[in-house]
Amino acid sequence: MERKRRYHGIRRVLLLSMIVVPAIPLIVAATIGYYSYVQSTERLAFSAIKQAAVDHGDMITSFLRERRSDLSEAMDLVGTSIADVSKDRRILALVRSSRMETYSDVGLISPEGVQVAYVGDFPLEDKNYSSSPWYRSTLKNGYNVSDFYLGKRGVPHLNISVCKLVDNQPWVLRATLRPEALRALIENVNIGDTGEAYIINSENRFQTNRRTGGDIFDRDESVYPAQDGREMTFSALENGEPYIFASASLNAGKWRLIVRQKRADAFRGGSNAVYLIIAILLCGGSVLVALAFLASNRVYDMLTRQADTVCDLETQFLRAARLAELGQMSAGFAHEINNPLQIMKSDLALLDILLEEETAKFGKSDNSDEIAEINRQLKIQIDRCAGITREILNFGRQNKPELKQVDLATYLPEVAGLVEKKAKLSGIDLDFRIDRGTPCVFADPGLLQQVMVNLLNNGIHAVEELHGSEGGSIVVSSGVDSNGDAVIRVSDNGIGIRSEDLDRIFLPFYTTKKDRQGTGLGLSVCHSVIDSLGGSLRVDSVRRKGTQFTIVLPKANGKLPKADRQG
Repeated sequence: MERKRRYHGIRRVLLLSMIVVPAIPLIVAATIGYYSYVQSTERLAFSAIKQAAVDHGDMITSFLRERRSDLSEAMDLVGTSIADVSKDRRILALVRSSRMETYSDVGLISPEGVQVAYVGDFPLEDKNYSSSPWYRSTLKNGYNVSDFYLGKRGVPHLNISVCKLVDNQPWVLRATLRPEALRALIENVNIGDTGEAYIINSENRFQTNRRTGGDIFDRDESVYPAQDGREMTFSALENGEPYIFASASLNAGKWRLIVRQKRADAFRGGSNAVYLIIAILLCGGSVLVALAFLASNRVYDMLTRQADTVCDLETQFLRAARLAELGQMSAGFAHEINNPLQIMKSDLALLDILLEEETAKFGKSDNSDEIAEINRQLKIQIDRCAGITREILNFGRQNKPELKQVDLATYLPEVAGLVEKKAKLSGIDLDFRIDRGTPCVFADPGLLQQVMVNLLNNGIHAVEELHGSEGGSIVVSSGVDSNGDAVIRVSDNGIGIRSEDLDRIFLPFYTTKKDRQGTGLGLSVCHSVIDSLGGSLRVDSVRRKGTQFTIVLPKANGKLPKADRQG
């Protein structure tokens, strides 16, 4: 018990070390990989949203520049016929019709700020714009793009105007831009599930609608950092939700294009990486723990098997000693039993004589035949008991082996007869296939009997384990090999021997019987006996099909084996 408790402690320490030692580099590698991936994902997310702001800002700037170019080209045409108002209207109508999807109206404004020619849906001819901020900005800068406003139209719109000097007098061409044309450029932003874009002016008022709330002209309550350069990125909270932003300056700094996306959406790859790393850690950790348990269990099993083997060896040594003592005691018992058997045999002989005399003197009585039969049966049973005790003495004697010439053709059936009744009780068919040409051998009959009885008993156990009490068979055969030596085979159709045990079955104290029922000495002794006779003992076995033991003994050629002569 103390040994097993110590092995349990070794197992726990081994298991802990097998889990902790590999887990540390695994966790470190996963942590480094996670932070590297998150940083890379963050850079990519900000880069993507910044690029969206740059691209859409360039598209809006290009769109506005093209509209200015349209008006500048139309102004060149108008400038040649400034005095012909009717011709100016035709030119303006041509400009509007060519850009109907972009312009809702077009007007020409004189140096006095009066709109002298107009093509559109509202009565705006002769309207004076000299005091309008957009008009003064146009005269100052040569062009102007206004913020969105409602005006008399009652719908959001903006103006694009250009100025040209004709005869040193500033003439202004103004066009009203449909909001749908600019909105289409903004609404095309598509970044993830939550990405959106919108324009605010210098007063933080929306110039386009925001998809997640915020109509045009509403004030954007979000606080953005000051625009640093043409494009910039930053992070901020919106109603408690973290967002990433990119902004681009438009319309000479009067507008600001904002592109934003929820941080969770932008960093979804990082979240997926977390789940993937957790899954990898769980799978890897599970495999690691399973392997650690498997390895530690194997080490523990190996140690416990060794401990059990030591205990079994100690037990088997004790059993072997007891068996040796039992053999000596059995020989003593047999010897003691022989004495009364001899007396009984002598008394029976005397009884025969007396019966004959009584018969001769008084004649044959009615019980004479029955008494004679009883006397005969007593002789048979006494001879049987004497034979049993003689076999016990031969089997258990400890004196030096006495080699004799043994005729296997007659010897083998006699020896096998010792276990014939046991085999029949187990439902095993014991078959003898003795070749009458089997040569004689030099052997100690008692030791050779021990070998054969052991092999037959092993066969009976193997057959019973597989077949129970039906269908078992054991075949004892003999013959001669190519060298003229005697060959004895004991074959059975039992459970067989596992391939990993075949090389160890002749080792002392090694047994394959269930619950360690055997001493592990039988086959070792058999191998030693056959080897001492100059022969060989080998085994062939297939699991669940059967086993065959083959004994080869040198034929008797008139000379005793060398080992016996030396002894």
